[in-house]
Amino acid sequence: MLAANMAAARFFRRELLRATGGWAVEFLRSRGASDVLEADSAWDVGYAPDGWTSLVDHLRSEGFSDSTLVRAGLMDWAESGDGMDRHRDRLMIVSRDDRLSPVGFVGVGPDGWAQSVTPATAIHRPSNVLLGVAEQLDLLASGAIPVVVDDPVDAMAVTRLSRAVGEQWAGIPVCGGGLSTAQARMLRRFSVGDKVVIVLSGGEQGVKRSAGYGIDLAYFFDRVRAVDIPDGVAVAVSSSAGTTQVHEALVRARPLLTYRVVGGGLTSSQPDPDPPDVGPEIG
Repeated sequence: MLAANMAAARFFRRELLRATGGWAVEFLRSRGASDVLEADSAWDVGYAPDGWTSLVDHLRSEGFSDSTLVRAGLMDWAESGDGMDRHRDRLMIVSRDDRLSPVGFVGVGPDGWAQSVTPATAIHRPSNVLLGVAEQLDLLASGAIPVVVDDPVDAMAVTRLSRAVGEQWAGIPVCGGGLSTAQARMLRRFSVGDKVVIVLSGGEQGVKRSAGYGIDLAYFFDRVRAVDIPDGVAVAVSSSAGTTQVHEALVRARPLLTYRVVGGGLTSSQPDPDPPDVGPEIG
């Protein structure tokens, strides 16, 4: 099952790198994530073709049995009794367990909505996997602060900014599915420092959901910080001015407990008892 997921990830990645157009390519470009279309991108993002048996045919040719593909959550049965791809016409991002093994996928559709698309299997539980850790092991090992966001493209934007201005942060997306205790524990396991930042975004409901991540994170991180970037991280970093705005916001993130609800959102009304981290200036 692990081998099947690894093979599927390679297939999806190949399909995205081969693409010369289509909504998936345009979506990544419009969100400022065109670097994901480069072969040397650290983010293992791929594309599930809009065909009925593209993946199934490929994996069968590599020797995987139908039973393995079904158990791995990669194949469904059609009414005719034929095997068909479970994932079609989606951007696909690898989900990994606490050993960083590829156990499933998060899919992003044409509407931009990201969600876990792998069912519960013997190796996959949505509450026990994370995205972005394997892609940023070097950042986390060097002391980068995890920045928890909902949108995976926002996480990629945080990472891109981090690598440009001192490698201070590592974007970790939860894809709107919440953050479990197991995921918070996993994130702490791969983090050197004791600080984590939560990006509060997505309207009233999104902000409240994001703020709720602090409950589990506080079990494992001594300093839980929050920052409000209303326009969304990925949108904000698409320009030089936006990059500066996000950089300054992350540097000055304040304790989550100092935020209070105002007009459906959260705002910080108290000074940070810790001095803000001073990061490098950016041009």
